[in-house]
Amino acid sequence: MMALMMNLPHSAPIHIPPAGRRTSVRRALGVLLLAPALLLAGCTGMYLGAQGERPTSSGALDEDITARADIYTITPEAVYRLRTERQAATELGQARREARVAPAPEANYQYLVAPQDILNITVWNHPELNNPAGQLSSDLAGRTVGADGYFFYPYAGRVQAAGRTVGAIRQELAGRLTQYLTEPQVDVSVLQYRGRKAFAVGEFQKPGPQPISDVPLRITDLVTRAGGLTERADQREVVLTREGLTRRIDLYALYHGGDLSQDVLLQDGDILNVPEQRYNKVFVLGEVDKPQSILLPYGDYSLAEALTDAGGLNPVTANGGQVYVMRAADSGRPQIWHLNANSPDALVLADGFGLQARDVVFVDAASVTRWSRVLNQLLPSVSGVGSLRSITR
Repeated sequence: MMALMMNLPHSAPIHIPPAGRRTSVRRALGVLLLAPALLLAGCTGMYLGAQGERPTSSGALDEDITARADIYTITPEAVYRLRTERQAATELGQARREARVAPAPEANYQYLVAPQDILNITVWNHPELNNPAGQLSSDLAGRTVGADGYFFYPYAGRVQAAGRTVGAIRQELAGRLTQYLTEPQVDVSVLQYRGRKAFAVGEFQKPGPQPISDVPLRITDLVTRAGGLTERADQREVVLTREGLTRRIDLYALYHGGDLSQDVLLQDGDILNVPEQRYNKVFVLGEVDKPQSILLPYGDYSLAEALTDAGGLNPVTANGGQVYVMRAADSGRPQIWHLNANSPDALVLADGFGLQARDVVFVDAASVTRWSRVLNQLLPSVSGVGSLRSITR
């Protein structure tokens, strides 16, 4: 209405209604005062309430939140059950990892030559074969394995190398040269390992491909060659991709728990991806002193620790009886855990309730706080309507 009056031409006269119509105007103004209160009652921030209901903009109660989420109360029995389930899941996962993957014995490890590898071939007492065209360095006599897996050598012709050990290549090469040389002494080794690689991706100091050689390459070796992990690395959610299949690697369990089943022997084409730790957070919102997202530390992290790190409940505005933890579940229905922080045993329960990544902790506002915020939003409207009333008089 104020905006409408501002758009009136300056020359337009202001019509003062008769006394009989002023009462109707006052009633209309009263409705204008009441309508924002009803609208703002549902617009003062997130609100769950003890029954999981909140008023809509029309003033009516929204559908019961139990139709969309599973609501639980944080009790000693619930804390004990969750702790037992978490411990059982950890032990089961550990047993499965140990049964499925064990460190391969390095004594049986053999490197198989791959395309693009460079072989160093030496035939003793025959410099014309070792240093063709009078080259002084035997390194220049290296033979590159072609994309088809073969290389060429004088008198021997095309020799298959890909997928074979250097011992097998040496034996075949010596057999072919026997037709031209008397008891040839042949030595074959890999001069440069270029064909087989494992890839370090993500939060490494020096990400990139690392060659696989005749020395077994494990995950710990790859991490060391890549310069170690960055401070942002999430050691618990590392992913190893092999031939299109993925497997979770827990580097924290490997480095700090001695779980050698995590130190997998790498193969050609393996990709080790270390994600950023920022996805491993919990969010503390509502009536706390410092609403924020908190990076989960390694190990257990409780609701009490999260509230403490956020500065605790605001003693003026918070409703201690309405503390919630909202969590995504595999069933597709969110879980809402309610804690009455006014209870004498609340701190013990909060300390026993472990948080998970992406949990949302919400502290509801007290009733008087919500009403105060409604009034603060109404004051500008009340002031404007008061000015309008003075004009109509």
